Amino acid sequence: MNMEIIKRNPLIIGIAIILSMYVIGDMVTGVSLLLPSFLLAGIVVGFMINDDIKTGAINGVILGLISGILINVILIAMMYLQGYGNYIVSILLFNVIYLVIEIVIAAFGGVLGCLIQAETLEDVEETDSP
Repeated sequence: MNMEIIKRNPLIIGIAIILSMYVIGDMVTGVSLLLPSFLLAGIVVGFMINDDIKTGAINGVILGLISGILINVILIAMMYLQGYGNYIVSILLFNVIYLVIEIVIAAFGGVLGCLIQAETLEDVEETDSP
């Protein structure tokens, strides 16, 4: 039995989902899919780890933290390059609040993914029994 709490492969897949949805959504089409992408990636990570709710929440928090930092660095760089360098303190404060929201949404998605996985496993066990 694998007792590792932090699952690397689901986290990498979740980060790739968030970054790809950010690039496609915000940069190409102009529609912000950032917060729904954190929820979707959290659900995917929670579903893939196939463990309890605590592990899903921990992996969701780590996913939200890593992806949130990456996305917020990109956002700060874009705003700085667009000429908002004088407002960098306000931008940083706004992005810290945004980072906390992203972490909470990803953790909720991780828990939700674990609950979906548990429900799916219960359905499979019920249909397999005579």
